[in-house]
Amino acid sequence: MNLGPVVFEAVNVSRTYPGVRALKGVDLTLRAGEVTALMGENGAGKSTLIRLIGGLEPPSTGELRMKGSPVEFNSAADSQAAGVTVVAQEFRLVPQLTVAENIFLGSELTRNGLIRVGESKRHAKRLLDQLGLDLDPSRTVETLSVGNQQMVEIARSLSKDAEVIIMDEPSAALNRGEVRRLLDLIKLLKSQGKAILYVSHRLDEIFEISDNIVVFRDGERVGDLKTADTTEAELVELMLGRELQKFEQSTHSTDAAEQPVRLSVEGVTCPKVVAPVSFSVRRGEILGLAGLVGSGRSEIMQAMFGVIPAKGEIKVDDKAVRLTAPTGALQAGIFMLGENRKAEGILPHLTVLENLLISAKENGKNPISRAIPSTRRELDIYNRLKDELRIKVDRPRQYIGNLSGGNQQKVLFGRAILSGCNVLLLNEPTRGVDVGAKVEIYQLIQRLAESGVSVVVSSSDTPELVTLVRRCMVFRNGHVVATLTGDDVTEDRILAESVGTAGPSPSATADGNLVVKDAS
Repeated sequence: MNLGPVVFEAVNVSRTYPGVRALKGVDLTLRAGEVTALMGENGAGKSTLIRLIGGLEPPSTGELRMKGSPVEFNSAADSQAAGVTVVAQEFRLVPQLTVAENIFLGSELTRNGLIRVGESKRHAKRLLDQLGLDLDPSRTVETLSVGNQQMVEIARSLSKDAEVIIMDEPSAALNRGEVRRLLDLIKLLKSQGKAILYVSHRLDEIFEISDNIVVFRDGERVGDLKTADTTEAELVELMLGRELQKFEQSTHSTDAAEQPVRLSVEGVTCPKVVAPVSFSVRRGEILGLAGLVGSGRSEIMQAMFGVIPAKGEIKVDDKAVRLTAPTGALQAGIFMLGENRKAEGILPHLTVLENLLISAKENGKNPISRAIPSTRRELDIYNRLKDELRIKVDRPRQYIGNLSGGNQQKVLFGRAILSGCNVLLLNEPTRGVDVGAKVEIYQLIQRLAESGVSVVVSSSDTPELVTLVRRCMVFRNGHVVATLTGDDVTEDRILAESVGTAGPSPSATADGNLVVKDAS
C-alpha cells in the first residue's frame, strides 16, 4: 500500500491550563488521501488537540508542521490560511441567513465593497453539487433538517479549499440515513486527496471509513493502530484502560408493569405533533420514544416539560400538571435533560459545583438557596456524585465550560438526581458520550428506574433504545405509528416503523381528519 505524503504533523505537543495538563507530549501525523480516527474517552484530550490545530489556542510546548515546515496558529484565520478547516461539533451557522450566505460567511464574494449575491449562489450551487447535495442555496438555514445543516457546515468548511479537514463528532446529531450520506461524502473527500481527522464515539463509523486510529487516554497518546488490524474490543480496552463493562437489562423493567401509573399523557398535541398523543408510564418504567428528526418525538418531550405550548392533559401521580412553563413541571416532579446541552443544559458561566446543585432539593428545599450554604454538605454531595458518575474534573470550582461534552452530560445527570424528580425526561441522553460513559449512563438510568423514577428516553440511537427499554413508541410525521413491546423492540422494527416501510402510515388532511396512505 502506497502511503500518501504527510500534510500535517503535531510533534511532542503539550497543553497546560492552570493546575491541569490536558495534553502530555502527543504526536499526530495526517497524510493526504487518508482518514485518521482520533479516539478516547471524554476528557482524554481530543478536543484540546483540535483547538490547537484550529488555531483557537497555542500549544504550551511542541510544534505544529504543515508539509514539514513549522507553523504557528495564533487564530482560526491563521489555521485556515495554512489549509486547515475544522467542522465543529456545535454548528456555527446563522439560521436566518441563506445556505449560500452561510457558506461564504466571513469570506464573502464582493465587488466594489458589495456582495455579489448571484455569483455567491452560483458558487455555492457548484460546491453543493460537487458534494452530491441537492440543496437550494437560496433557502434559509433554519428551514433545513439537522442533517442538511450539518452538510452546509461541511460545505462552508470545504469552500476554503482546505487540505486538512478536522471533523469533530459530525454525526452526533444525525439519523441513520444522514450518517450514511456523511460517510459517503468523507469517502469522496478521501478520494480527492484530503487528509481527514475524524472524531467520533460511534465505532461502526470508525471501522468503516478510517485507515488509522490514534488513541488518547488522560492526555497521552496510548495507541497508533491500523484499522484493518484491530478489533472493536481491543480498541475499547485501549481507550478505557480496562475491559468494557457489559450492560444487562435487569428484570425490574418487566416488574414495572405491575406498578401504578405515575405519568399520564392524554390527548396532547403541540407543534409537529398533529394527532393527539396518549400514553402512560408506570412507576419505575423506562419508556422509549423513537422516530426520525422532525417526527414529533422531541416536541412531545418539550411539551411535557412546558417548553413549548401544548393542548391536552398531563398528570403526575393522578394530579394535573400546569405546563405553561418549566417551573410547573419542576414543581410537579418532572425534570428534563435537553438534547442540546450547551443551549438547554449547562450554565457555562457557573462552576461544576454550582451546575450540580442549581436544582437540588433536600427535604423539599434547595440546599444552596439558604442564606449561608453548608459548604461541607455541598462538597460531600459533589464528591459522591463525582465518584459515582466518574466525572473527570479537577476541582469543584472549575467552570463547567472547560469540561468535555461527555463530562458535562454527567454533571447534568447529577443535577437531575439531586432534583429529586419522580419523572425524568431524557432527550438524546448519550449524544457525544464515549462508549465507556454510555454504559455508565445506562446503568445510572436503570438505577433511577429501580428507585421508582419513571423515565422517558427519546433517542435517534436505535441500539440505545433496544438496550434500555421494553416498551417503545415510534413517531412518524407527527403521529404515533406503533408501540412496540418486549421482543418486538428491535433495531429493524424501530427503523421500519420510523421510515414507513412496516405498513400503511397515518397522516392528516387539511381539516385535521386522519387518513391512511400506503407507505409504498
